[in-house]
Amino acid sequence: MPAVPAGLAGWTIGLAVAWTAFQGLAFWASFAAADAYGRAVDAGASVMDVFTWYDVVSLPFLMVQVATFVVACLWLQESRAVAVAVLPRERHVRRPLWIWFGWVVPVVSLWFPYEVVRDVRSGTTGLRGAPGLGLWWASWLIAMWASNQTGLAGVGLGVLSDHPSMFPFVEGVATVATAVACVQWIRIVREITAAQRARLEAPAAA
Repeated sequence: MPAVPAGLAGWTIGLAVAWTAFQGLAFWASFAAADAYGRAVDAGASVMDVFTWYDVVSLPFLMVQVATFVVACLWLQESRAVAVAVLPRERHVRRPLWIWFGWVVPVVSLWFPYEVVRDVRSGTTGLRGAPGLGLWWASWLIAMWASNQTGLAGVGLGVLSDHPSMFPFVEGVATVATAVACVQWIRIVREITAAQRARLEAPAAA
């Protein structure tokens, strides 16, 4: 039987919290960035020529995002192996490769990761209901949409590049949605980890 990936679960939670913290910093920095971008637009310049604290936050934020993706996918991969081992009859609608590619492939990224997490959860706990999963996924999609808008503005594209005054509002939406998604994600990771321990460690201890 596979081991409980408790270490990866802990890192997954910690990095999710770090992601949320950096998103909060991006929201804070967006106010000064909006002013600087607005002056650039009024002067006929590109927002790409402006450097602010928002740009300073962006690089470490990106590094945290990449680390979060890698660790969370590793945790999901190990957790799927546990789910298959303890409840082999539970159906997983997506193949293991979608644990990684589902987040980045256009269009299918709108629902494939949700299905992966849903099936890992049900395959581990044996529960078909998914309390909290819907809220987590809806919040994640909203956060990703808002982050994409600000990302496009940073390279001179999208609506925000022409209307930089909306920058703090969109970052605020991203921050609230990220915080909600983070809380729900932590609950999901803890629930799955607790079920893994109950199924794999308790019998061994007995």
